[in-house]
Amino acid sequence: MKIFYLLTVLTIFSSCSGAVDEEVEVIDPNDNWGQITTQSPSYFTTSDVSTDHLDLVKEYYSLGATNWGSYGPLEWWVIGTSESAAAALDIIYCDRRDEVGSNTDNCLNRNHGFKDYAKNGQAGLNTRRNTGEKWSGFIITMASKHPSPSEDDYKQILLHEYFHVYQHAHVFSKIRSERDSRNQINPWWMEGGAEYMSQLLYSQQPGVGSERLKERMTWKMDSKSRLTSGEKINTIPHGDRGSIAYDLGAWFIAYLIDRTTLETYKTDFFKDLNDLGFEGSFTKHFGNSSTVLLADFHDNFLNQPLSDQLKIIP
Repeated sequence: MKIFYLLTVLTIFSSCSGAVDEEVEVIDPNDNWGQITTQSPSYFTTSDVSTDHLDLVKEYYSLGATNWGSYGPLEWWVIGTSESAAAALDIIYCDRRDEVGSNTDNCLNRNHGFKDYAKNGQAGLNTRRNTGEKWSGFIITMASKHPSPSEDDYKQILLHEYFHVYQHAHVFSKIRSERDSRNQINPWWMEGGAEYMSQLLYSQQPGVGSERLKERMTWKMDSKSRLTSGEKINTIPHGDRGSIAYDLGAWFIAYLIDRTTLETYKTDFFKDLNDLGFEGSFTKHFGNSSTVLLADFHDNFLNQPLSDQLKIIP
C-alpha cells in the first residue's frame, strides 16, 4: 500500500516595489547563516502533546543533526489534535515572531495556522530568510496525524523536514530570485532530495527492516505511470500532481548518487551551490547538465525493469 503525506516547504520573502533582479543585498559580516551551530533548537508544544511525543521529536532531530550537521536557529512547533490548544499556541507563536523581529502582519490569520495542523495533520518547514526581516531561521511544524507519532512514517518525516533545513542552510542569499534559482521552485529537487535522504537514513536505524527502503522506492516507482507523454519531473509544480515529483524526484537523487557517491550529492554539490549556482554545481559534481541527466533518467533509467532499477538502492 502506497502512502503519500503532504509535506510543505515555505520560504517567506519580503515584497518590494522594484523588480526582483534590482534588489541589492547588503551582506552583514556577522551573519552566520549556513554555519554549523552549537545552539540547541527551541521546542514549543500544544498542551495535549505528551512528553514521549516531544522526546521522539528531539531524538530524530538529534539523528538528523548528527548525520547532516546542526543548523539554525531552529524552532520545532509540535501540534496535537486539540484545535483549542492549537489556537492557544498560535498566540504564543505570533508573540514569538514579534520578539525576534519577524513580520507579524496577519499572523493569527495566516494560511495554514496551527488549528489547520490540529484538524488535518501533516508537517511543514517555514524558512524565514529575506531582506525585510531581522531574524533568519527555520520553523518546523509537526502535527499528530497523517501520520501519528505512533507510526514509523512519523520518524521518517521528522528526518525529511530536517533535511530541508540542511538544504536551505546552504543557500546564503536573502533575495528571493537567488534562493529560488538554487533551490528550484518545482518540488522534484528539494522534495526528491529530502524524501530520499530521510528514507535512506531511517532505513539504516536499528530495528528497521532491511527491505524497507526498497519497498518504499518500489511504491514510489508507481508514479511513473502518472507521467504524461514527454513529461519530465522538473516541470511538475506543487499541487494535485506534485506527488509524482516527490516520488520520482527521490528516484532521481538515488540515480545521481549511483552515478557518483552519496558524499558527492550530500556534501560536494551543496558546498559549491552558493558560488556556482544550481546548474554550475550540478554540472561540476554530476558530470553533465541537469537537462542531459534528466533526459537520460526519463528515456533510459525509467524504462528499465524494476528489478534493475532496485539494484541502485542499498
